[in-house]
Amino acid sequence: MEICKRLDTERIFLDVPLPDKDAVLRFAAEAFVVGDIVADADALYDGLIEREETMSTGIGKGIAIPHSSSRDTEDPAILFIRLAEPIDYDAIDGVQVRVVIALVAPERDPDLHLQVLADLARLCQHPDFMKAAQSAKDRESLLENIRRVEKQIVFP
Repeated sequence: MEICKRLDTERIFLDVPLPDKDAVLRFAAEAFVVGDIVADADALYDGLIEREETMSTGIGKGIAIPHSSSRDTEDPAILFIRLAEPIDYDAIDGVQVRVVIALVAPERDPDLHLQVLADLARLCQHPDFMKAAQSAKDRESLLENIRRVEKQIVFP
């Protein structure tokens, strides 16, 4: 499944000054509400925190993929945040995080949640992804950069 089909420029935030993981998760939850993806920012934030308490979603190489499910959404939605400065995120490799891709998926479809999460991880592990994410000058160029990287990936 192509990630670009789940992401639009309204949910891309570049060079956002957030000081820590908690601020990132709060920002993501509120952005999903503003984007009419979910109705309750606090409930989504709690879900994101609960997931982080299980294990950090900092997947390494400066990338985190916080995710949760919600009964408010019918389809998975993605939010892209490029931080102004890298932050400590308890990532598995210890590297500070600069790129955050948040996912909210329908509570009723855990298999779809896992599929989108796997596709996100596949995209993020591509050798050109981080360069594409960091070099974008604006939202449109970021989305186009991601499309270019996705064309090199075979999704199941």
